Amino acid sequence: MRTRLLFLGLCAAVSACGESPLSPTEFLRLADAEAQWAARPFPDYAFEVRQSCFCAPEMTQWARVEVVAGQVTRVVLLATGAELPPLERSYFPTVERIFSSIHSANGDDYLKDIVVEYDARLGYPTRVAFVSKPDIMDGGGTYYLRNAGPAPTP
Repeated sequence: MRTRLLFLGLCAAVSACGESPLSPTEFLRLADAEAQWAARPFPDYAFEVRQSCFCAPEMTQWARVEVVAGQVTRVVLLATGAELPPLERSYFPTVERIFSSIHSANGDDYLKDIVVEYDARLGYPTRVAFVSKPDIMDGGGTYYLRNAGPAPTP
């Protein structure tokens, strides 16, 4: 409990120095969710993801991503069943990379807000909206994640 209070105080001090898209409470929730995800009972996993952004069409439709030893090893588009080749596979994040992008985006001055929702059971983000300031064009985007679980065994 003492560590959480210290962490919350540190976040409040950092936020007071400048505008931060994440509040101290949101930082605490992020840390809790990351710990919950790290404590999952399986190391390799699969999940479904899509993005809302001005990006490649493959990224804006639902895809099943398989992650083994921290690396994306397979991506299958759900609508067609097509498996993406390695180059296109590299466009898809791991859950850990999404957590990392939340942390790094918090320092971006073009963002007005970062809105994150988490899975209650495993802690992974189910929705991450990077909301840009009104005068920034094409600066935001949203990740949608669902159905995370153990990676299929070969």
